[in-house]
Amino acid sequence: MLIKEFLPADVCKVKLFTDQCIGLNYYSVEELTEYQKKSITSDNEVCSFILVDPETTEIKGLRLAFPPGNWSHGKGSRLRVDLWPNSLSQTAYFQSLFIAPELQNQGWGRKLSYKSIEIFRRLGALGIATHCWKESPNNTSYKYLSALGFKTIVEHPDYWIDVDYTCTRDGKPCRCTALEMYLHVYELPK
Repeated sequence: MLIKEFLPADVCKVKLFTDQCIGLNYYSVEELTEYQKKSITSDNEVCSFILVDPETTEIKGLRLAFPPGNWSHGKGSRLRVDLWPNSLSQTAYFQSLFIAPELQNQGWGRKLSYKSIEIFRRLGALGIATHCWKESPNNTSYKYLSALGFKTIVEHPDYWIDVDYTCTRDGKPCRCTALEMYLHVYELPK
């Protein structure tokens, strides 16, 4: 597998991957195009990464990540910045991480995330905020983020209820709960 920057030319393949992995139309092509642009720093470094099968060129993983100053909320609309240890302007955001089922539990999610974290550190970000899906199968979202060092800030019931897509767990509307989590970048090993 290859880890590559998420570039504009990848948007359509990423859309196919997310439709299969998360649920049809969780992301639109327009959203993915916008998120790809939001993941670029002022120095033209890309903070979002894809995992690509070199033989088939299929996307097998995605880490969407936004540097400080390039975002103001996640896929849902609620943030509790008042509970964070650092300001919004000092905080990067992990939008989404998805790995193809056949590659899960092999360390690819961590590798994709650390590529983004390397850039955030160079930018001087003090923390990373994210929202994870509490009802993910076997609680994998929470376990993965906790293993990286993220701590839960607050729970948001029905976080994705206004997102127009069919949830793989409970259909439409999505009634899943988001855990808003935060990580101090300087607490991670280099």
